[in-house]
Amino acid sequence: MKRWLRLLLAMGVVGLVGVTPTAFAQEDGTQVDLMEFIPEQFRGNFEDRNGDGIPDLREVPPEGIAGIWDDSVGETSEEGFLEAVDPVGATFELGDDGSTLTGPCKGVAISYDADGTSVDAMFDRGGGDPVYGVDGKQKMTRGNPLEVDTRGTLVYFGSSQPATFKDHRWFLKAQGVFQDDGGDPNPRDKNRNAGSVDFDELLPFSFTALVKAKGVWVDGWGSAELPDQETYPEPNCQGEGWVKFVGPSPFLTPPGILAGLLVLFGFSGVLFNARPALSWREG
Repeated sequence: MKRWLRLLLAMGVVGLVGVTPTAFAQEDGTQVDLMEFIPEQFRGNFEDRNGDGIPDLREVPPEGIAGIWDDSVGETSEEGFLEAVDPVGATFELGDDGSTLTGPCKGVAISYDADGTSVDAMFDRGGGDPVYGVDGKQKMTRGNPLEVDTRGTLVYFGSSQPATFKDHRWFLKAQGVFQDDGGDPNPRDKNRNAGSVDFDELLPFSFTALVKAKGVWVDGWGSAELPDQETYPEPNCQGEGWVKFVGPSPFLTPPGILAGLLVLFGFSGVLFNARPALSWREG
């Protein structure tokens, strides 16, 4: 398991973590302690400064190395970029206002503004339940999307325990914004990840947009790229949900217009390039 999960969690599609919290968010508003999702060796990087129940960022966790099959070039033509990000939503279930996540995946993702103050968070404890926010409500629905600051950072921690994916492949796409893919043989049976995404570094300008994102991670697929389809061999993790990029403008930018603007600013291919994550084995 390598860097794939960083962007996947950045869009809030699949979360993995190997720490089981003692309390989870409930419909009555009881808050989960997200610090219990974070491995002990990284907890010094966080502190809840504003008392909102979400740990604020003191220091970004270290990075590791990219997966062997991670895309290091990406799409560089305007036509290829627009086709891959699908600005019209032909490959996205835009009529579905909810979110889904299936497979042996657990985790937490926390988004921050440019000062490291928490913006939003979600977690998944595995099993058949969807991802939740600290308020006990389902996240990544159209009405309760994962909010990501276009000038901030997203941090994640995750695990595939008890499963260990080897010779795995993954892809992630967000309507109008990016697509990425990769994989790794994982000969050392790594089952945990820690990583971050610096959106201020990756995005050429700020914007506000509500987009649909989806991704999949498949064990034992090999080096061939994954097709975009409804079913994959098990075990796998796959999901869909809604993400809101939050910029200085209060007005939503439609995904089609956003994709065109990204091309206009010479953005083609930038977010396609897979970036590293720290991976290790525990348990």
